[in-house]
Amino acid sequence: MIDGLLVTSRERVNQKLLFYYFGCALLALAARSPDLERNLRVSNGTFGVLLSAGAVGALLAFLFVGQLVHRIGVSVVLILSSTTMFSALCCIPHVHRPIYFMIFNVILGFAYNAYNIALHDQALNRQLLSGERALPGLHGAWSLGTLCSSILAITITSKVSLAWHIDVMMSVLLFLTMFSIYRMRPFLLKGKFKSSASEASDQNLDQQVVSAPKFRISDSLVLLTRDRFFSYAYVCSALVEFSSNDWATLSSHQEIRASTTLSIVPYLLFLTGMVVGRLGFRKLSQIKSEAFWIRAGALGGGFGFVIFLLLAKLAADHSFALAFTFENLGFLIGGLGGSYMAGVITQIVSTRSSFPAGMVVAQLGIALAVMSFIIKVIISWVAQATCITFGLMIPGLMLIALSQFRSLGSRELKREGPLVQPDPSVLPGSAPATS
Repeated sequence: MIDGLLVTSRERVNQKLLFYYFGCALLALAARSPDLERNLRVSNGTFGVLLSAGAVGALLAFLFVGQLVHRIGVSVVLILSSTTMFSALCCIPHVHRPIYFMIFNVILGFAYNAYNIALHDQALNRQLLSGERALPGLHGAWSLGTLCSSILAITITSKVSLAWHIDVMMSVLLFLTMFSIYRMRPFLLKGKFKSSASEASDQNLDQQVVSAPKFRISDSLVLLTRDRFFSYAYVCSALVEFSSNDWATLSSHQEIRASTTLSIVPYLLFLTGMVVGRLGFRKLSQIKSEAFWIRAGALGGGFGFVIFLLLAKLAADHSFALAFTFENLGFLIGGLGGSYMAGVITQIVSTRSSFPAGMVVAQLGIALAVMSFIIKVIISWVAQATCITFGLMIPGLMLIALSQFRSLGSRELKREGPLVQPDPSVLPGSAPATS
C-alpha cells in the first residue's frame, strides 16, 4: 500500500531525500574531526566535552519541539530548524575559540533534534497510513548520506580547506532541502491549532476548528520516569553510533597513526555497515523475529567492535597494515551490529505509546540526551586519561548489554494494533490523527 493513495511516490521519494540530505549535513564535520581539534588547539578530553555540549541543545529541543510540531505543523519546524542547522554548520569551521565552538554546538544540537523530531513525526504518521515499517529504510537513506559525505571528505581533505569544504557543501544542501520540503508541502502534517479540513470525496470541504492538544512537560519525561526499560535499551543501541561519529577518525589518526586521509577510512566502513544493516533489515525481519536480530546484532556487533579495536591497539607498534585492518574490521562490524537497533526500538515504542509520534521521538530523545551526555563525558575523560580505544570500549560493552533486554521485539511487548490508530479520513496534507 506504500504506492497507494495514502502515501504517494512523490512523498516517498522526497521523504527519503530529506533523510539523505540530513545525513550528508550532520556528519560532514565528523569525518574531519582532526581538523576541528587542530583549529581549537585542545586536548582529547576537552574536545570530547565540547562535542558533548550539543546534548544541552538537544534536551531543550526534546522538551519543547515535539509539542511545537503538533501546534504549528511539520513544515514550519523543518524550514526553521534546517536553516538554523546549516547556518551553524557553516560557522563552526571558522571558530577557533572553545567557548564559541561550545555555543555553536548547543545551537546545532537544538536545530538538529528539532529537525529530527519533525522528520520522524512525519515518517511515523505516514507509516501508520501505509501499513509498512519503513523507518529502518529511511534511516538507511540517512546513513547513505553520511557515507557519501565521508567519501567526499576522503576525496578532498588533502586538497580543500575545512572552511571551503563545509561552506560550499552546506549551501548546496540547504537549497536541496528547501526544494524537497516545498515538494513535500501537500503531504506535510498540519498544526493542530489551525482549522483542519475533514475531507469527503467530491464533496464540499467542511471547516472544523480543532483545539490545540494540551501537553505537559511531564509528558516529555515519561521514558525517564516510567518505562525506563526502553530508555536504557535505546541508549545502549545508540551509543556506538554516537561515539563513532565523535571518535572514529581521531582513533585511527592517534591510536594507529594513520594519515589524515586514511583515518577517515574506518569511519567510512562503519557508515557502510550502518547503511547495509538498515537497508537490509526488512529482509532479515522476514527470516527471523525482531527479538532474534536485536540479540544477534548486539552480541556480534558489540564483541566484534571491542575485540578488533583492542587488537588494533596491540598491533599498532608492530605493524601498521595489521593494525589498520583490525581497526577497519572493528568499525565495520560495530556498524553492522548497531545499524538497525535504534530504528526498531523507536518503532516498538511508537506502536505501544498513546502519545503522538513526535512526542514519542522527543521522549526517546530526552532519555538519550540525558544519559548519553553523562556517558560521552566519561568516554572523553577515559580517552584523555588512558587512550581513545579504552574510551570506545564503553559503548561497545553497552551494545553487548543490549542482548540482555530479552523481551525487546517479542510478542508481549507488541500489541495486535497500535494504540494510536490512523484515521482513514486523514489524507495527505491534513492534520495528523492522534489521540
